Amino acid sequence: MTRPHSGPPTAAALPTARGAAPVLRLVPFAFTQAFGRPPAGVWSAPYVLRRTGSRAGPGTAVALSWRVVVAAAPRADGRLRLGSIDRPDEGVEVHPRGDIGPVPEWARPVLAGTTGAGGLDLLVHTDLPECTGLSAAVPLACTAALIEAAFHDPEPGNGHRSRVRLADPPLGAVALFARLGHVMVFGEDSGAPSHVPFDPDGLGLRFVLAVPRRAGGAAGGPIVGSTAEPARNALAAGAIEARPLPGAGGPTIAVVPGAALAAVRRALVHTYTRAGEPGPRVLSAALGSPCTRVA
Repeated sequence: MTRPHSGPPTAAALPTARGAAPVLRLVPFAFTQAFGRPPAGVWSAPYVLRRTGSRAGPGTAVALSWRVVVAAAPRADGRLRLGSIDRPDEGVEVHPRGDIGPVPEWARPVLAGTTGAGGLDLLVHTDLPECTGLSAAVPLACTAALIEAAFHDPEPGNGHRSRVRLADPPLGAVALFARLGHVMVFGEDSGAPSHVPFDPDGLGLRFVLAVPRRAGGAAGGPIVGSTAEPARNALAAGAIEARPLPGAGGPTIAVVPGAALAAVRRALVHTYTRAGEPGPRVLSAALGSPCTRVA
């Protein structure tokens, strides 16, 4: 006798769901602790990397497997309450027709993704800290917009308003409409980006991110000879692409064949240790899936 398929767990059931990723159990549990009730839904969205082109011009971009996770529930009083697992002391509460007041940096893209169509409680978690050079702003804004549409759109389940509003900025389009095994290409005009096959997993490639650590937590500029030095050393060790990313201390992103992962990691660590600094935090990722509701 076979058991009937039970489907995915509800948001309230995620903290105890067997087989759920740890972060998908943590965020709804923390939401319940923060707001005194379980979430009504949980969303996840990818970080986005522009691979070529300028910020506003033509180029290519991909969604990565590093993600943000947001638990949410609607409110009937119009208030918007925001919390962050990563910044537990920096909650934000926005009253309808009220003064917002100071807003911490992490919360700005969440507010930018909403229109005030209805009240929400939101709790966010981000995989990467701000110093990595990969911004959580795009996935957070897209997720907030889809959450608002899910709970307060006049056409329930459509999400049409938020998708239209976020489809124009190239990186927002990637977060919303990325496909596994594809890169998104943006042209000179304002038309929709196109999907072009690009399967780094099938080619044995990984995206490798090196994030510097500072001895004693000191602040300041690059801690090696130049921001380009880690990228040059990664290329010499076997990376097929490598470049610095914006961010304090000069993080580096590289595309690396599997056979060269160990050598590239050693080269990146050695770049910093020979300068008398701690070895960087070295992370790797594959291509990611688009923003989606997971419960």
